[in-house]
Amino acid sequence: MFGDSVTVTRRVVVLSAIALGTAFQTACGPGVADKVVSAMQGCVALRNPLFKAGQAEQALALPLPPAVDSLATQTAYAFGFNAYQQLADMAETQAELTCALELGARYEDADVRVWLKKYLRSPDAPVAAHAQRLLDKQTR
Repeated sequence: MFGDSVTVTRRVVVLSAIALGTAFQTACGPGVADKVVSAMQGCVALRNPLFKAGQAEQALALPLPPAVDSLATQTAYAFGFNAYQQLADMAETQAELTCALELGARYEDADVRVWLKKYLRSPDAPVAAHAQRLLDKQTR
C-alpha cells in the first residue's frame, strides 16, 4: 500500500500535476501549483517512513519543517484548499492523505470544516484522529 519513497514522491508529483492542471489557466499561475507540490513532497517525505514502519501516531506528531510550514501558509486560501482536497481524494497512502488534510486545513473556512468532518468517519483510526485534531483547530 505504501510503496517506496521514490514511488510516493513520483505519485505526489503526478497527482499534483493532475489536480493542478487548471492552475496554468488562472491568475494564480504555476507559482501556487509549485508551492502545493513542494508542500506535499516535503510533508510526505517527512511522514511516509514512519507510516511505512507502522508508527502513524509518531508520524503525525512530527511538526512540519519550517519550509513546508511556510508553503502551507502561502497556499492557505480557496485555490490551495481545492488542490489539497483533490489530492486527498486521490491519495493512496496514509502519508498522502494526512498531509493533504493538514495542508488543506490551513485555510480557515466553513467548507474546510465540512471536508474535515467527512474524514472523522474514516475506518483508518489515525486518519480520523488527525481530522479531529485539525477540525478542533478550525473551531477554536
